[in-house]
Amino acid sequence: MKNILVIDDQLAIRELVSAALDSVEWQVVQATSGEEGIELARSRKPDLVLLDIMLPDGMDGFDTARQFKSDPQTRSIPIIALTAKVQQADREEAARAGVDDYLAKPFSLQELRRKVLRHLG
Repeated sequence: MKNILVIDDQLAIRELVSAALDSVEWQVVQATSGEEGIELARSRKPDLVLLDIMLPDGMDGFDTARQFKSDPQTRSIPIIALTAKVQQADREEAARAGVDDYLAKPFSLQELRRKVLRHLG
């Protein structure tokens, strides 16, 4: 079973993603902030991270991605940004921070599953 970590401050998004992906093949774990997500990643070792860019409390998704990619324990985990920040500058900043893929909100569940499958095989 593959583990997917969803980091998003919006309960509705976390629940939607969990309902769409939680299955026999995938287990979804949720975090509400970058800090919580990093802690969970270190303890749970997810196979994939779905990361909101606009997170509260000082550590946004760009900072969170940089933390993931600078830590030997988490640097190899693929990160897909799930975000409403869709400008080219945002995409470029995400790539510089280490984000591996990008999915704009609102997104279709079919597109979400397709991207998850691409990264989890």
